[in-house]
Amino acid sequence: MLVFHLFGVILWIGSLLVVTSMMALVPDEVGVARERLIVIARRLFHVSSNIGAIVAVVFGVFLVLLDPSVMLHGWMHAKIALVLVLLFFHVKLYRRVIALEDDPGSATRREFSMIHGIVSLLLLLILVLVLVRPF
Repeated sequence: MLVFHLFGVILWIGSLLVVTSMMALVPDEVGVARERLIVIARRLFHVSSNIGAIVAVVFGVFLVLLDPSVMLHGWMHAKIALVLVLLFFHVKLYRRVIALEDDPGSATRREFSMIHGIVSLLLLLILVLVLVRPF
């Protein structure tokens, strides 16, 4: 169960970071290149990000069901809260990529660089909580 959970997390976060990096390049591109980046980002969401998120969450729930006592620890509550924030940014990024198909000129490097940084920070905080278990 843990291996599948970690696989889902790696697939999910890795693809979110790739999508944000690609989307930060969109403002510098023109024409077909710009459109292709957006299409590739959308496809990556469907193939990797969404599937990775589903696998991570489903197997995370299974792990909690196998050991419900883990919910007595504060670090797990904080982890779940951070995962919910991560899911919020996942949906926000997905909607933004879809919106760019209609208006590719509205993309800004800053916007996607910020989301990239936020996803990275959330991953770091979740890792600290799981590995250090501070409370």
